[in-house]
Order: sequence, then structure tokens, then C-alpha cells
Amino acid sequence: MTNMDFQGHVLVVTLTFYLLFLFFHSPLQTNASSTKLIGSVCKNTIDNDNCLKALESDPRAVKASRLKDLAKISLELAVANATESKTYIDALLTKNHTEPIKQCSFWFEAVVGSFRSALRELDEDVLSANYDSKIAGDDADSCENALALGKVQIPSISTRNNYAKLYSSIAFEITNLL
Repeated sequence: MTNMDFQGHVLVVTLTFYLLFLFFHSPLQTNASSTKLIGSVCKNTIDNDNCLKALESDPRAVKASRLKDLAKISLELAVANATESKTYIDALLTKNHTEPIKQCSFWFEAVVGSFRSALRELDEDVLSANYDSKIAGDDADSCENALALGKVQIPSISTRNNYAKLYSSIAFEITNLL
């Protein structure tokens, strides 16, 4: 084997390893493992299909490769969703000042607070983050119970309760795995 043949062989081997490295560390591979991560979490939630839709709609979640990152993203989504729901309920309350809507406003303040606490606790106390994630869903249930006790049906609030419970279930499942 001549020196030129040897250098050519080394170049081919080096290039092959480099291409294999790029392939196995490509975004496609990361997205596949992230999708698998999301799927493994969602299958244990209260609503697999809506969990997949919620998490896969956020590009950060699709790119997440660690459970801790996915926990943070899901809690950020939960805070945003619950905050929007609280704003909606408060606007509804100004037009229709009934006791069930007033109670839902109270309970959604608690939902937002629980999700925010869980997000803050994520790095320091995962068990507390897990607990607060669960409590947020219980608070949304309390809003739904207030509507039922008041014999009031407000589908837009019930839908928001369901999403709060979904995000609660997602965050609870993820923090349970940390």
C-alpha cells in the first residue's frame, strides 16, 4: 500500500465516521427521541390525544430531549393557558356577576398560582412541583363543581377547566418521572 493509498483510506474512514456522527446527532434523531419522550408521557395522562396535540404544538417540546426540559415547557404552557383562562373568566364576571363565576375566578387564581409554584420548584424540590401540578387540576375541578352546584352550564369555562386538568395531568406525570 502506497502512502497515497493509505492517506486516501484514512480520509474515507474519517469521512465515514464524521457522516455517521452527523447522522446520529442530527435534529431528525433528536425530534424522533423527543416525540418518543412526549408519547411516553402522554400515554399516562387523562387525555393522550390532547396531550400530544398540546405538547407537539410547541416547537420547544418537540426538540426537548430531557424530561426536565419537557417539565419546564409543559409548566410554562400550563401557566400561559391558566392565565388566559383567568383573564377570560374575570371578563365574563364583569358581565355576569354570579356566584359560580365568582368562585371560578377564585379557583383559577389558585390554578395559576399552583402552576407558577410548580415551575419555580422544578429545580429545587421536584416533589413539591409534582404536588402543586396535581393541586392545579384539583382547583379546576373545584371551579367545575361550583358551576354544577350553582346549576350553571358555561361550556367555555368547562372547556378551560378541562385544559387546566389536562396540563395538570401532563405536569404531574412528567414530574413524577423526575
